Amino acid sequence: MTTTTWFNLSRRHKVWRPRPLRWVLQDMAGVARQPEQAHRTHLRATLEWLCRAQDASRSIPGSVAAGWTFASGWLPGNMDVAGRLIETCLPAADYLAWPELRSRARGMLDTLLAQPDTPSVGRIQGLIAGHLQLDHPESLARAVRSGQALLEAPAHAADQHVHAAHMLARLGSLSGSEAFQDAARRHLDAALGLQTPSGWFPGARVPTSTSTLAGIIRGLIESAHLLDEPRALQAGRRAAQAMYDLLHGDGWLAGAYDDGWTPAAAHACMPGLAQLAGVWLRLAQRGEDAHWHDAAWRALAWIKRNQRTMGDDLALRDALPSAVPIWRGPAAFRFDAMSAKYFSDALMMDMVGIAIPPIAQKVESA
Repeated sequence: MTTTTWFNLSRRHKVWRPRPLRWVLQDMAGVARQPEQAHRTHLRATLEWLCRAQDASRSIPGSVAAGWTFASGWLPGNMDVAGRLIETCLPAADYLAWPELRSRARGMLDTLLAQPDTPSVGRIQGLIAGHLQLDHPESLARAVRSGQALLEAPAHAADQHVHAAHMLARLGSLSGSEAFQDAARRHLDAALGLQTPSGWFPGARVPTSTSTLAGIIRGLIESAHLLDEPRALQAGRRAAQAMYDLLHGDGWLAGAYDDGWTPAAAHACMPGLAQLAGVWLRLAQRGEDAHWHDAAWRALAWIKRNQRTMGDDLALRDALPSAVPIWRGPAAFRFDAMSAKYFSDALMMDMVGIAIPPIAQKVESA
């Protein structure tokens, strides 16, 4: 990091103030030093923070703040984030015996249904969750309408193609629409054509963040299952293995990689690592090699040791920094709701063996 970059970050986030300064000093003393507790304890803490993020989103009732920063406090409500969180809150409500989470998920779904249909992947994900997990009578039809908009949406980068493929494949499975399934296959072909000989994928920005790579891998694995496409599974497994090989013994992983899997960041990307834990667990659930569990456990343990679950500051307690150390990377001094979502998903996948998102199998007319 250059002196100019550090100066600009310091000025924007007012690092000299007690809140950010305390976090910076603690990271300078060493990261991953927090007490590691049981999955259930960390899951409860993480969801309590997500509840506070939803309560802070007053501009759009039912939405969830995209995160929190030292510069701006709680960020505006984001319906794409809220849509993705529905499938997280519903199983957590059961496993934690916390019915309020189900009510919150219903509020998120109601807000999605009140908005116009758009090609947002998060929106479609939330509507599918409303159909599969809440049995809402309108959710599938509205998801199909958004899927029709997604058919016309442009995609250029590998992650855009894979996310579109995954959602269209899910919609095709649920609705029986061949148009969705054919479009999903075209998106998969486009994404696979971007994979380099080393197994790496370029994102919209190079080097590719670990978060982007994790999303690509997960989308490939899920799409492969839905479309019975072995090439996608092979490509996803190859990239997952490369990241497994790069994972440090303590669970640390660089926040970005160049072609050839060359580390291109001095920080860890928390949403990427949490999502990768879910990727490895999903491969283990599919009966792949047992070593995937080892990778997921190491990653989850490292994330736990960076979650500060004590203190009176409710914005920071239980939050997950998007970058470790806090001052590095494009998401410096930020705490993202998606980090909390992916961490919660992986914890539940490991605790009770469920798949998040739930597997779409039933076919109905929409």
